Amino acid sequence: MIRLAIRGYAAGVLQFEDLLLLDACHLNVTVSDAAHRHAEALAAHDLHMVEIEFLDEPDPMQRFFRLGTDSSGMVIPIRWNLSKEDA
Repeated sequence: MIRLAIRGYAAGVLQFEDLLLLDACHLNVTVSDAAHRHAEALAAHDLHMVEIEFLDEPDPMQRFFRLGTDSSGMVIPIRWNLSKEDA
């Protein structure tokens, strides 16, 4: 089992938190469904950052994955060019 906390932020303010207990058998479907919902919210600018916390990871540098347009809450953010010419 994998324990995750998925949080959505807008303007640095927590908008939601989903706590998930994932079974390896259903991992692809569950993660795909959540990723689709959160990506749509980012694209619509309803959210500025989605944070995934791997609750069982003891190393704080490996415990979090953050994606979004607000880099202020991210450690060592990486810029991605998502223009149609590069897609």
